[in-house]
Amino acid sequence: MAYFANPIIPELTMTKQAEFESIYEAYYPKVFRLCSGYASGRDDWAKETAQDVFITVWNKLETLNDQKALPAWIYRIAFNTCMKRLKERKHQAVLSDQLPDPAYSPEQQSEANEMIQKIHRALAHVSVDEKNLILLMLEGLENDDISDILGISRSHLRVKMHRTRQKLKTLLENERI
Repeated sequence: MAYFANPIIPELTMTKQAEFESIYEAYYPKVFRLCSGYASGRDDWAKETAQDVFITVWNKLETLNDQKALPAWIYRIAFNTCMKRLKERKHQAVLSDQLPDPAYSPEQQSEANEMIQKIHRALAHVSVDEKNLILLMLEGLENDDISDILGISRSHLRVKMHRTRQKLKTLLENERI
């Protein structure tokens, strides 16, 4: 595979290590956040899982032929790694109480943490499939990417998204959670 090169200036072709470092910097916070959603509040589990994701990215980087597919490819690896580790350790998947994003101001962090805690309580009342969908939606992925990651058709995804949003909205409006 030719690493993501500038087609106009061939000498700017990135080495595998430089390419990986660039991918790691761009995607580690997102992958960690996704893993945190499955970590039952255990940052050590999320960090280990994110590390496993990037080991897989490093080992399989040469199989990626289309840079445009990179985000969905990484999320698919992260999703599969989380599911595998959860199955192995039989953890119950829940959303972390903290959103590890240093770009937030203290006020924004407080508001975000309050919303995350509310979502955390609501996620305790949804199925694993709904939880997977919610976590991927929270990452801002495109519908096509989510359907590929979950292995469902786009039309089925739209139905699931509608039902899951309605259920989540009802749960979030419920004062008991």
